[in-house]
Amino acid sequence: MYQAMRDDPLTKRLAFLGKEIREAFAARLAAHGCTMPTWSVLAQAHRTPDLSQVQMAALIGIEGPTLARHLDKLCADGLVARRRDPLDRRIVRVALTPKGERRWEELKDVRTTFDEHLTRELTDADKATLDLNIERIHRALEDAHDAIHADR
Repeated sequence: MYQAMRDDPLTKRLAFLGKEIREAFAARLAAHGCTMPTWSVLAQAHRTPDLSQVQMAALIGIEGPTLARHLDKLCADGLVARRRDPLDRRIVRVALTPKGERRWEELKDVRTTFDEHLTRELTDADKATLDLNIERIHRALEDAHDAIHADR
């Protein structure tokens, strides 16, 4: 486990914090017989039914071929179904099956409980400030990304 040092650059501390959070959450999911990819797909399919595979990959933050491999397994397990869009057959839509909905119901509180555990010492004002600053950092990253690609 990384021990954060106050004099480390903030970006380094945030990167290691993100890694620690992912690993801790993955361990919580594993205790429920679930993996991060399965949870990510189930959560996104529940939140936004009938997304295209391309949209889902973008929202989850993985490449299309990686998502396709996860969907192959989840389809074989009967948790999700893929279907061609009736208006554009090139588009493949993803939805939870009834079995997938039941599995989501079993898992949905894992994230909530984990979030509550991580933020138990934060006040509502702290959480609001953190949320605002996360959004600011995201905008700064987008600006940096745009600047890098504008030079090409």
